[in-house]
Amino acid sequence: MKPSSLLLITLLSSLAFSNEVVDKKKEFLTFEIIKKEEKGLKRDFLINELLEQASTTQDQAYESLSYIDSMNNKLFTNFALKYKHDETLAVVQCMNMPTKQLLSSYADCIKVGLDYEEASKLNSLELNQLINKTSEKYPLFAKNLKVLSSAIPFTKIITLDSDSFYELYFNLPVEFKENYFNYRLPRKTFFRIYQDKVNFEKYLKQNITNRSFDIVNDSFLAIDDSNLNAKSSFLLGLNAFALEKTDKATAFLQNALNKTDDKNINKILFWLYKTSKNKTYLKDISLNAKVDLYTILANELLEDEKTLNFAQIKNTEFEKSTKKLSLETKAFLYSSIKVNSNFDNKYISKEFNIGLLNQNYEIKDVENFYKNGLALEKSISLLNKELLEDKNMNPILKYLTLENKNDALKLLEKNYKLNEMIDKNLIFEFISDEKLEEFVLNYYFYINNIKKEKKKIKLSSIFESLN
Repeated sequence: MKPSSLLLITLLSSLAFSNEVVDKKKEFLTFEIIKKEEKGLKRDFLINELLEQASTTQDQAYESLSYIDSMNNKLFTNFALKYKHDETLAVVQCMNMPTKQLLSSYADCIKVGLDYEEASKLNSLELNQLINKTSEKYPLFAKNLKVLSSAIPFTKIITLDSDSFYELYFNLPVEFKENYFNYRLPRKTFFRIYQDKVNFEKYLKQNITNRSFDIVNDSFLAIDDSNLNAKSSFLLGLNAFALEKTDKATAFLQNALNKTDDKNINKILFWLYKTSKNKTYLKDISLNAKVDLYTILANELLEDEKTLNFAQIKNTEFEKSTKKLSLETKAFLYSSIKVNSNFDNKYISKEFNIGLLNQNYEIKDVENFYKNGLALEKSISLLNKELLEDKNMNPILKYLTLENKNDALKLLEKNYKLNEMIDKNLIFEFISDEKLEEFVLNYYFYINNIKKEKKKIKLSSIFESLN
């Protein structure tokens, strides 16, 4: 069954409008330029720009497929619009079709266009309509929709095989899971999903970092973590700490320490100290030559005045362009640039965001970006001025806002509402990743390494103001 002609006309009309906008761009890309680029994100980005050029032909669009390293929605959409093949356009059409229109569509289109988050917002009659249309051709997809249409979804999700369980669970909104899945898993279901250790770790993290899952999180205390990796044992240790089960927390964290690599030793030792208040763990951290967040926190707790050396890029252009800004603003910008692009102004992300601060910015002169990158002044000017100059906002919150980490911000707010006395270091662990940890480390050292500045900060003060 073909998509409706009305929707196809709408899609092609949007193509005409798109080309009208793109015509204003300076065209310079050719396949000769693209062929000289190494396989990777930059070449994919240039192919996407080529597909947006008005002069690019249908044959060139087809040829570009053999040079794409990693397809994404933006790249696929631009390819489809330029290639103008009915079935390919139909896929794009389904991908962008509103949920209510999918209800009257056909099985293939529903499977391509409907995600579980949107499906979870539909009523049982609408879900049953979709189930009837997809059950013959896509029985597993229909079975997952039946979970959502059930009066008690938990009773259905626990019957799914491991792959279907995780596919559905990870793609549903947090609010739905809080309302319907905060129960202890039956033993059969637990052991079924436990076999997939990679997804089980992800499952642990989604639940443990959100303290709304009180029933599920309490049940994790009984887990035998012998066959889990260090990261899973560490998460279980944090969970036990949050539940004030000291003995359990110590056991999980000790298991994590026994299994971990050198990279995460300090983190686990720090939480063994938090659990036991035994300063021996802090002394062990201070003996480690590696400088990270936990080295600094340990030194502050021990009141050790040992000098910690941390290399930072000396960037003359950055210092010149930001000399009129406050120290806190400069530290924020420096640290954000460091983690986003490492001061490479030609940086391109997998989402095709560009420049020093990895921004969503439409380039009018692709050739200039190709040769010179996005200027620092332009990157800074694209930032929200109020956000940049808000000296009262905690730098971690400011960073999460800049990066559009809305899930992390919601998680912080939710966990504080549940427990105003929640440990500040724990709340950071719940939202942290390598980039955020690197940001905080650079922020701390940027401020404290400016010798002419008298103002010094403690790392612990950054966490204490995180609310």
